[in-house]
Amino acid sequence: MTQEASVASFRRVTPGIVASARLAMANDVPDTTKSEIALLLKKAAPVLGIDGTTYHVMDILLGLSRADDWKGAARPVVAISNAKLAEYTMRSERTVIRCIRRLVEAGIAAYRDSSTGRRFVYRNDIGEVVAGFGIDFTPARVRLDELKQAVEQYQVRLNAELAARRDIARLSRTIEDMCTAFPAETEGVRTELAAILAIGQPNVVRAETVRDLHQQVTHKLPSEQVPFNMSAEGDMDVSPYINTTQDSFYGGNTKRTRSIERDKITSSGRYAAEKAFEKKPAEAEGARKGLMGQDVRDVNIIQSEVLGSVSVGLLQSACPETQAMIAVQFDSWSALGRSGENLRRMIGLSEAGWADGQKRVGIYAAAAILATVLEKSIRDPDQISKPGGYFRAMIDRAVEGQLNLERSLFGLADSRYGSS
Repeated sequence: MTQEASVASFRRVTPGIVASARLAMANDVPDTTKSEIALLLKKAAPVLGIDGTTYHVMDILLGLSRADDWKGAARPVVAISNAKLAEYTMRSERTVIRCIRRLVEAGIAAYRDSSTGRRFVYRNDIGEVVAGFGIDFTPARVRLDELKQAVEQYQVRLNAELAARRDIARLSRTIEDMCTAFPAETEGVRTELAAILAIGQPNVVRAETVRDLHQQVTHKLPSEQVPFNMSAEGDMDVSPYINTTQDSFYGGNTKRTRSIERDKITSSGRYAAEKAFEKKPAEAEGARKGLMGQDVRDVNIIQSEVLGSVSVGLLQSACPETQAMIAVQFDSWSALGRSGENLRRMIGLSEAGWADGQKRVGIYAAAAILATVLEKSIRDPDQISKPGGYFRAMIDRAVEGQLNLERSLFGLADSRYGSS
């Protein structure tokens, strides 16, 4: 197959397109695997500015590429028409054309145009590409090491940003508590704190300034007046279960324990229950409105319902691919909550959609749902064509009391360990 990356004359050439074409003509192309490069490009999507429909188009193109084309002298060229891509993504052809252009200008793909503009790939008897015209992902192969380094640096910046936000919120509350408790010793501190928070500085710089102010206020107070019981990071804002009255022996026997219930549910039955439960019938919605008399319920109650039977260990076991993609271990609710911003980028969810989900069901329930959606989309991209819309639908079901997240997570955990 020729190494020349030709760009048709009908395209408006930009520096990004030219740079990608040069990368596609490189001779030293490192070997990789289709799964490795797909995972890497999804991690690098926020760095490259790839989101929304562009992310969806990239996912489809990577899925259509052949595994053998990512090794040796082969070139991973994907030949699919704009019309077919528009059908898959349920967008217009012009939108698809713009999305492909963004992928090319991001430096992970290149145009390999035929003289007629038609895309096709000819292979010999052993599957090698003899002639191919379409979207060439050779630039992604060439930039393999560069992309890995960019992802690592992005993770470091993101973790520093999240840590800075937590410090700003935590220390601001502490300073406010000190000002309330000791107004005489902290005169003017509130004004200074407000000025710091109002300045449009990066969060990392702002967090350092708030730390300095916190130390100054702490030194002003006598040691016996420094408050110790501050708000703990990672506390779940859910209604506690405080019923400690044990059931009688006879009354307890009338209820089956949850472990017995699980033993009687086969993995296939669990899968069927999950599918049936995730579909919201209109009749159930109408009955719920009639009984409740209103649509809005307390966020803490909704979060308690969603996470009542979900543990951190279950999330950790059910979402291994998600944790590998964002390089975070779900070892605590705090870690899960901090991962929300990264998770929503991975599925192309807007900031407004993520904020709305947190507002309606709570940050921990929203993050758990987000992790579940991402895990499902990684394992079976064809099943979930629009992860962002799938997330919003699950949020709606949670608000209506129709979501059983535990069954979804057990289904993912079962399939991970090969249950049939």
